[in-house]
Amino acid sequence: MRIQGALSIALLALLTTAAAGAQEILDEQKKLLAKRAAEADAYRKLAEAVYGLQINSRTYVQDFVAESDDIRTEVDTFVRGIRLGTPIWYEDGTCEVPAEVTVAKVVETLRSVHKRHYQGDSVKTSDFESITRRIEKNVIKVIGMGAPREDLPPDLPEGVAEQLGPAPGAVKPSIPDIWRKVGGQARLMAQRAARVDAQRRLAERIKGVRLTARTQVRDFVVESDVITTELDAFLIGAREVGRPYLHHNELIVEVKMVVPTEQVITAIKRLHSRYYKGDDIKGSDIEKITKTVIKKDFEAVGMGVPPPQYLRRYVELVEPDLPDWAIGAVEAEGQGTDPAINTPQGKLRAARAAELDARRKLAERIAGLQISAETMVRDFAAQYDHISTLVDAIMVDALVSQTRFTEQTAIVTVQVPGMRVWSVVNDELYRQSLRGPGE
Repeated sequence: MRIQGALSIALLALLTTAAAGAQEILDEQKKLLAKRAAEADAYRKLAEAVYGLQINSRTYVQDFVAESDDIRTEVDTFVRGIRLGTPIWYEDGTCEVPAEVTVAKVVETLRSVHKRHYQGDSVKTSDFESITRRIEKNVIKVIGMGAPREDLPPDLPEGVAEQLGPAPGAVKPSIPDIWRKVGGQARLMAQRAARVDAQRRLAERIKGVRLTARTQVRDFVVESDVITTELDAFLIGAREVGRPYLHHNELIVEVKMVVPTEQVITAIKRLHSRYYKGDDIKGSDIEKITKTVIKKDFEAVGMGVPPPQYLRRYVELVEPDLPDWAIGAVEAEGQGTDPAINTPQGKLRAARAAELDARRKLAERIAGLQISAETMVRDFAAQYDHISTLVDAIMVDALVSQTRFTEQTAIVTVQVPGMRVWSVVNDELYRQSLRGPGE
């Protein structure tokens, strides 16, 4: 009897030790997963901030890298070569990784890439010097944050996923608690909104492809409503890549969608032969796309949030301090005109002027959003320079939601999800809460 008791005690001790060892392994896996996610988030935020820099009055870095696959590859290589800071783990399992790069280094890289690969005429070498005059800060700083989840966010700079390596262990991806609180229906509707947003962004990237030295796909599309409608219908068939990425501390979901470049060129050829009546764009111009766009796929990442009724329920039950503006879209309306507004090209120029006006007003509106009774976004950005950088990058993500024309004027509405702005602010608030007072 005593022998049996001793064996039971020994067996229990062995099982307890094994369980403790397994838990230690699991905890270590979660730490590594959180670090990996935070590093990926830092690289993505760095890329977002760099791509959000304005080169001249009409062009952002994002537009510049879209000109050539070689340019995008080199800029992505530069971003993933930026050294990250020391990771910090918190009691709730999250990890934080800081990163920074000087604006001077960014300008030096862009100028070098421009000299070796740029073939267009809309960006001059002298334009890069204006970047340092357009922004007050000398250093771009970001904070990457990650939770112990296996999947990485989409739209990482090329090569980052390989650089971070495979996920440690086999921890099953889970739905973050914040999403459990709003329910499955809200999550599915947010994913649907993210897919629509990705399709809109795909359309913008395709319309930005250059056909001739003076003409982009958008100039061809504007010639006919039928061309616009059929191109939009074509993009509905874009393929979703990977799983939707659910932010762990805000109600934003991201979806990556791709469409093969070959299919895009085939669709543009078909639309050109069927509907185009002008003489500015020839079939041979479309053939040249294959030489300028080397990448096999066009890709875009869309963001979506649950519909307002779900967000209001979440505010009532979980986060009563969430600002009202975070529930819907933050938008602004701009106006523009052109002497030849009664022609397709005149309408396009008027719409571009109206979009610039709308984006300027949207930036002013975002800066004036109230975070608390005493603080606006502009005050918060002045306190933390990396917040200012990320808010600037958000402006590049703002999309045109509506374009309409009167006899003399183009009226354009641009918008960005309020939750997208709140996520930048909330990341810093969350970070400060983890540090505690006096840290």
